[in-house]
Amino acid sequence: MRSPRAQLLHTTVLASFVALATALTLSPAACSIPPSAATITLAALPSETATEWNPVEQYLDHRCGGLDCHGDLQRNLIIYGCEGLRLDPNDVPGCVGPNSPPTTPAEYAATYRSLVALEPVVMSEVVAAGGQEPDLLTFVRKARGEEAHKGGTLIDLTTQVGIDQDDCITSWLSGGTNTNACTLAVELTP
Repeated sequence: MRSPRAQLLHTTVLASFVALATALTLSPAACSIPPSAATITLAALPSETATEWNPVEQYLDHRCGGLDCHGDLQRNLIIYGCEGLRLDPNDVPGCVGPNSPPTTPAEYAATYRSLVALEPVVMSEVVAAGGQEPDLLTFVRKARGEEAHKGGTLIDLTTQVGIDQDDCITSWLSGGTNTNACTLAVELTP
C-alpha cells in the first residue's frame, strides 16, 4: 500500500503523462496546414471592372495612398497609384509630368488584390448580401473611426464630404459604384 504522499506523486505523474500524450497526439492536427490545392470558396467579390473599381481606387489612392500611409510596403493594406507607391520604380508619385503617369492598370489590380486579400471571406459575404453590412469589414470600420486606426477617422459621416467618401466605398461593395460620390470624394478631400 502506498503512502498518501506516494499516491499523490503517482497520480500527479500519471496525470502529467496523460496530458503530455494528449498534447502530442493532438498537436499535429492543430498545427497542420491545408493541402496546397485547398481553396477558399467565395460567394462573390466586388467588381474589378474599370468602371466600377477605378473610381474607388482613385479615392483610396488620393486619401490613403501616401508614402507615409498605405503607400508603404510594410502595411497590410497596400495602395498603389500615381499619388503614392508605384509598381514601376521609374515612375514617381504626383500624377502629372512625364515621369509620373496616371495610375496604371497593373496598379489598379494590385490595390484591388491587396484590399480583397485583407478579409476575403468577409468581403465575399458583404458583397453577396448586396453590401448591406459594410461595417463587417475592418477597412470600413477603421476609415469610419469605429476601430483604432493610426490615420484616425478618415470618413466623418456628419459631413457631406464624409457621406460622399463612404458612399464611394459602400456603393462599390453593393455592386453599383456611385462614380459621382467618388469624384467628389477625391476633389473635396485634401
